[in-house]
Amino acid sequence: MRRRRTTGLLLVLLSMTSLATACSKEHPLTATVVLFDVSASTRSADVRERYERTFSLVLDDVIDAGGVLGADVIDDNPLAHGSLPVNERFESCGLLDNGLDCRQAADEQRADVEGAAASILERRSDGTDIFGALALTEDFFAAYPEANVRRVVVLSDMVQRGRDLRFPSIGDWSPAHVDELLGAAPTVHLESIEIYVVGVGATTSGDLSPDQIDGIERFWTAFLEGSGGHLAFFGASLAAYPIAGAA
Repeated sequence: MRRRRTTGLLLVLLSMTSLATACSKEHPLTATVVLFDVSASTRSADVRERYERTFSLVLDDVIDAGGVLGADVIDDNPLAHGSLPVNERFESCGLLDNGLDCRQAADEQRADVEGAAASILERRSDGTDIFGALALTEDFFAAYPEANVRRVVVLSDMVQRGRDLRFPSIGDWSPAHVDELLGAAPTVHLESIEIYVVGVGATTSGDLSPDQIDGIERFWTAFLEGSGGHLAFFGASLAAYPIAGAA
């Protein structure tokens, strides 16, 4: 009789392990990078609150589904100043996990990540090199080659002020001139990456004309898609994190 009980228990454990493994295969490893613009044009309380709210939505998604989360700065020289202060792996709670312990661990991770993100937003910069910040993501994703879902969330007004390219001083945003700007832009590799740009129009740069705002959007749309990425969202704010399958 004891052997039957032992065998029955073993079968139950094997079944649960197989189920847990099957569930984990349904949720491939997701790697997400959030880039925070800390330039003067994004320094208002309203803009920063928008960034924090969006980051919280992203964090909710990563904690619930599991995955890797990174975050860094957009300033005048992110390639020199970026240090990836957020680089955290979250494990979703499985069938065999203690729910209370798992949630407590996630809450502790969340507090650490939120503190690091707040430190990023405390930085100050007069310049904005979005190209350099995007290039930072290449190193992050290279560290997680097993990730088959890759996302970049850019929290910025997308007003470039660096690399001898200052959008507010550009008056000609005709299609021909946008093509010239694209030809002079640096190369960034964003193949198979979903890109969410949040904060467009949320800027203290009140001197931008409607033509400039429209031209900036056309420039970045062409640049990001030309770099191999999929532009999933480009706008002022997210009511919800629009990712298929997000909890």
